[in-house]
Amino acid sequence: MSLLSATYNLALLGRIKDDPGPFDPAQVRKILVVRNDNIGDVICTTPALDALRRAFPNAFIAAVVCTLAQEAIAGHRALDQVWAYPKAKHKQHGALESLARLGQVIRQTRAQGFDLAIAFRSNFSSSQAWLTYASGARWRLGPQAQGRRAKWGFYYNLPAPWPPQGIHEVQRCFHLLKRIAVDSPEKRLYLEVPRPAAEMAARFLADHGLGGQPGPVLVNITRWAYRPDRLWPEERYRALVAELALRPGGVVVTHAPADGPWVAEVLAGLDPAPAVFSSPHLKEFAAMLAAADLVITCEGGPMHLTAAVGTPQVVLWGEDTPMEVWHPWEVSHTILGGRGPVSQIELTEVLAAVERLRAGR
Repeated sequence: MSLLSATYNLALLGRIKDDPGPFDPAQVRKILVVRNDNIGDVICTTPALDALRRAFPNAFIAAVVCTLAQEAIAGHRALDQVWAYPKAKHKQHGALESLARLGQVIRQTRAQGFDLAIAFRSNFSSSQAWLTYASGARWRLGPQAQGRRAKWGFYYNLPAPWPPQGIHEVQRCFHLLKRIAVDSPEKRLYLEVPRPAAEMAARFLADHGLGGQPGPVLVNITRWAYRPDRLWPEERYRALVAELALRPGGVVVTHAPADGPWVAEVLAGLDPAPAVFSSPHLKEFAAMLAAADLVITCEGGPMHLTAAVGTPQVVLWGEDTPMEVWHPWEVSHTILGGRGPVSQIELTEVLAAVERLRAGR
């Protein structure tokens, strides 16, 4: 039996069929939110968390996420508790340790006696569904199981219809909440940036002579091993940084911690040498995004983090991600590309987009 199969069987230790009775919000005192996918997905769920807090002001509200996205939701004003477990596919730990930590999270959530568990995703995910089921919550809300996964439909006893095509992920979360009559006219992303992280970002900029107004343009240099359509040519990153270094406000380069040697090669010999920032802590990266005047990044997690802190951005868009679902939410932005790999986007297009965004403020 595989580890995955064993974990599915753990979820089946509860009741396969249950009758929780009609949903009654007056009986909801503890709520569990399950969102075990990526950073951008978790960020897009944050407005729905605020709506839950307004609808259930006295409830204990907790969340289960994977460790990759833990910092993105830590400190959210609507949450009382966050549990996280490492996914084996992220290779942060061995498969056995990942499974053991998942089992620990399941035990902790079951011990709470949740009244309501909500699986925020627009379509049915078996792993998310059984994790919600394993919580033992009385009512379990999630997208309806369809097709070959219909046999797992019992995981949710409050199944919700899938959202219509073409709406943003933030709106898709609220579409799910319609099942329990929860909504909010305000749907703003939220990301806590702790004061120490903000102060660190301010010191970094001051130490590099970038503490004035306007703030610097931040260029997030990234390489996507699993998404070649998001790869912008190294020579264009280099030329972009060199040009922005000469413009008002200057430039800061950011990158993933593991990409330090590669980015150093990309930027080697530039004069003036750009300020380069990297941190293993998402909150510190978010603080740098918040301190920038404008951010340039490929679509993905950093784009959603930038939107959450309210910084305008230029986004280099690949060919496979639907813009209407994943565009930066309620923040000034310009999207370039979207009809092919980002390598088709020219340097002049990016520089022109920067000027338009800056001129529009």
